[in-house]
Amino acid sequence: MRRQILIALVAVIAVVGIVLGWYFITQRQVGRLIAQGERTNILLLGLDQSENTSRSDTIILLSLAPEEEVVLLSLPRDLRAKFPDGEFHKLNAAYPLGGARLACETVSALLGIEVPFYVTLDYTGFERLIDLLGGITLTVEERMVYTDERADPPLHIDIYPGTQTMDGKTALHYIRYRDETGDIGRIARHQKLIAAILEKGFHHQEETAIREIIKAIHPYLSTNLSLIDLFDLSKLVRRLRFDQMQMATIPTEPVTIDGVSYLEMRVVATARIIAQTIKGIDLLTPDEISIAIYNGSGAMMLAARTAEHLRKRDFRITKTANADSFGYTKTQIVILSEEAKAWVLQRALPSEATVVSLEDFTPLYGALATPPAGTDLLLIVGANFEVTR
Repeated sequence: MRRQILIALVAVIAVVGIVLGWYFITQRQVGRLIAQGERTNILLLGLDQSENTSRSDTIILLSLAPEEEVVLLSLPRDLRAKFPDGEFHKLNAAYPLGGARLACETVSALLGIEVPFYVTLDYTGFERLIDLLGGITLTVEERMVYTDERADPPLHIDIYPGTQTMDGKTALHYIRYRDETGDIGRIARHQKLIAAILEKGFHHQEETAIREIIKAIHPYLSTNLSLIDLFDLSKLVRRLRFDQMQMATIPTEPVTIDGVSYLEMRVVATARIIAQTIKGIDLLTPDEISIAIYNGSGAMMLAARTAEHLRKRDFRITKTANADSFGYTKTQIVILSEEAKAWVLQRALPSEATVVSLEDFTPLYGALATPPAGTDLLLIVGANFEVTR
């Protein structure tokens, strides 16, 4: 009888061990990826409430890997982005339309990287976090006065300049403040505050204290990471030196489309940031690329308008002219020097273009006006090509 009891007890212990082992393995998604040497991307969303709808007021990509720099990449909320359904919206529309998962999918497609995890924190949780840290010390450069009666409750901000320790409410006002710098100015303040939180909240706190803070704000979070994952993240960040952290913002330019104001992503500049900070590779810059542009569609001033479009994106234009005919149905990029330069140009164009070698294009090359020496690429814009003024 005792033998049977002992066998049963061992079996129970084995089952419990297997269950606990499974739990700790499956609940440590981030920790497991980092242990395997993989880079992990997490979307951080700060939520506000407006007319019973939560919106992503702050959008930041956290990218981290073992023994490498941690990257905090801010994305403007007014960024024009293509959603999975093919429609274009401002990026902050993703959360009210489909929650954090849609926001992850949209950012993933926008930046060309996998974004499997998310963490959201609302205003109440943010205030709670700052108060749990005992406040945050920041230097305010100028007086910040702002009123929004449409907010619920109405928002009244009045912060005096100087170095001061902010409680949760004041820190929230600091990141919600709006002035003529718009979204970009707010992002700069967000990054400044995040740096202060990381320094006080992680570098100057004991591990047990950090765990208690995470547990206290966990009810205010919505995330597909476990509590154990959050503990693992806090350990990693706590070990960081500040020279191991990079903060960047997606480069943009203002545009108005169908009466709606957006920030349009500068594709090539963004690709360079992603390549350098997250993918660990280097890219050519547009100012290293010389292009001769030929109008192959017959549309009025198309070569000149395309040249203007590309000059604004820092490409060097060596020539504009008509092509040998106006019968080009598709736009082509002809490689005269390095192939890599063609792919940089292709990503920067507003319409689809096919990259071809000079050998493949040779039968037509002699009919074109000769490009100046040092030209890297020929761009023959066809009937499919459109460029806005």
